Amino acid sequence: MHDIAERKLQEAVWHLLSDPARVWQTVSGKRLQILAPGELNVHEGPDFQDMVLLIDGTLYVGDGEFHRSAQEWQAHGHARDPRYSRVVLHIVTTPVTTPPPRTPEVLVVPEPEIAEALKHAESVLPSEITLSLYELQYFALFRLLRHTADSRAYAQQWGFTEGFYRLLSDFLQRYLQKRRRPVHSPGSLGEFLRAVSSSPIAQLLHSFYAGITPNMALQLQEIARQRVAGEGIHLRLEVLLNCVVPYLLAHAGTEQRIELLSWYWSAPARARYGHLRRRFPTLPQRYMWQQQGMLEFLRQRGSGLLCRELLASYRFGDVLEFYRTAEAVLGY
Repeated sequence: MHDIAERKLQEAVWHLLSDPARVWQTVSGKRLQILAPGELNVHEGPDFQDMVLLIDGTLYVGDGEFHRSAQEWQAHGHARDPRYSRVVLHIVTTPVTTPPPRTPEVLVVPEPEIAEALKHAESVLPSEITLSLYELQYFALFRLLRHTADSRAYAQQWGFTEGFYRLLSDFLQRYLQKRRRPVHSPGSLGEFLRAVSSSPIAQLLHSFYAGITPNMALQLQEIARQRVAGEGIHLRLEVLLNCVVPYLLAHAGTEQRIELLSWYWSAPARARYGHLRRRFPTLPQRYMWQQQGMLEFLRQRGSGLLCRELLASYRFGDVLEFYRTAEAVLGY
């Protein structure tokens, strides 16, 4: 590793951190998921800009810096450099037993994994990487947070239980107005809405409200398999993605939040959407978050810059207590 240029290592680490389902642990013992690896910076300043990190159940948007050893943070004067004031994660390759003082959270990445990532980085074109692993994750996260913020408003206006059913009813009305295959009628969607109150979805909501939430990720997997009123798997997944998970996330505590987000980033897609395959023929649809990212990309008309700016400026910070920007966290 010592004979490889740091810029090459930086690119390999960026690849390695581009799996939002993977769970890491920082040197201080905190649970870490990297929901978006940030923009790879080839100029002066932090190596990864606008990363999105889930650290012990709190969502952070900030920068990341890569070095071979943790001591380089102080040696390079980053603690006194305002360009590095938004850094929330320091990624290193040399093992660290205790976090250095006055540094961001430290993550040690294994050198053998970096070596594998180096091989992968050399076999994929940068344009493909940027669209599939970087922007797509941002759009998927933004879609989920947008739905979560909207869900909170329903609960605040109508109360927890009534708020959910009004959210679901409004979603089904919009769902009916769109072209779908198979085609749903007002009667079939009305039957589904009525049946939800005695379904596993309602049982999950009731147990959540009562504070009984073991294995939420496993429960969501089971709910996806169980029919409510004769509907297909596609409608159930749409309800889980657009209503159930955002609604629970809007009210979740730390452990519940971790489970919900873990499910969101690891749930496999049951089928490929034809219109997404036509619009994005080279992008994978292995996970549902990838499909959600494409849908949000279309909704935002493809503006990746807008999506990143919205993550930092949208009303998430006012509505969701688990969303933090680096400035708020570090006090700059």
